[in-house]
Amino acid sequence: MEIDSNVSPDSSKKPVTLKTLAKILNLTPATISKALRDSSDISPKTRSLVKAKAEELGYQPNIMARSLINQKSQLLGVVIPDLRISFFSELTRGIYEQARISGYEAIILVHDENWETEKRNLEFLSALGVDGILIDAVPGPNNNDLLKRINDRGIPVVCYDRIVDEMNFDAITIDDEGASFSLVEHMYNEGCRDIVFLGPTQNLFVAKGRFKGYRDALEELGLDYRPEYVVECKIDKTDSYIGMKKFLDSGHNADAVICIGGLVAYGAGVAIMEKGLSIPEDICLAEFGNNTIVHTLGVPFVTVNQFPYEMGQQAVQMIAELIENKEIKRLKVHNYIRTELVVHHRDKGKVRL
Repeated sequence: MEIDSNVSPDSSKKPVTLKTLAKILNLTPATISKALRDSSDISPKTRSLVKAKAEELGYQPNIMARSLINQKSQLLGVVIPDLRISFFSELTRGIYEQARISGYEAIILVHDENWETEKRNLEFLSALGVDGILIDAVPGPNNNDLLKRINDRGIPVVCYDRIVDEMNFDAITIDDEGASFSLVEHMYNEGCRDIVFLGPTQNLFVAKGRFKGYRDALEELGLDYRPEYVVECKIDKTDSYIGMKKFLDSGHNADAVICIGGLVAYGAGVAIMEKGLSIPEDICLAEFGNNTIVHTLGVPFVTVNQFPYEMGQQAVQMIAELIENKEIKRLKVHNYIRTELVVHHRDKGKVRL
């Protein structure tokens, strides 16, 4: 069959399909499809011509159609809390780079700690037919039934950073209790005795673990647990600023503050300095996540490095294994990523709420 590669496409702006290419090149859609997939029963010359014309016209494969044919979309859905936080942005980088290495593309959606937004994200990914979902879930059981239905449909779910309460999904997290214990112990060894815990203490998976580690360390080190030294706040720089300011204005003495994350530490740092206190000479500042926002305070601080890039990589490896081995029944896996304490020395930066 003679191939006419000089025929111009229709002047309309309709998407270029297999049928479009078939008409232009005087071939069957099946031949076009095989040529684009480098099928060995299509001649090298025809494959070259088809690919050149497809590139010229901007042909893009129909992902949904490909998914129906192959029973795989090669897409991973990723639901993440907040890309403004450097921990999550670095973690996401680990996910999408490892996804490509593993033969997948990652679709990144953000829930901003809102369960209704998370619900829409999950429904969209399910309807799209992704091969698997990686999720750092909003606290609470609101979407547990939806996640169970998605998993029961054959779309595996893996949790990273946080687990979903009451759901038995594979997960990759840090040892939040152990890391928090080590952070308090470090502060104690630096001479601190009046240690504040700043952030949520319930509902959020990481908060519960970090708060428990804080309490266990106080007990182990012989320090009294004082409820007034637990300052509840949202994971928000303004709310943590307000909480820390109220604590300092109340007249309590503090020589260290353990913050659940970077946004919380930033707000606390601003409140401490506005009070005329120095970090770390008067109050040592500590946080989880090695977040870049804390560096903008321009003061030394201590952080728990959670190796987010590696966490993202391992999350993809876990989901890929589940996708490729759906028929294999095994116990659920909860792996822990390594952590390390890092002391950052003084940086120059601007402080702004």
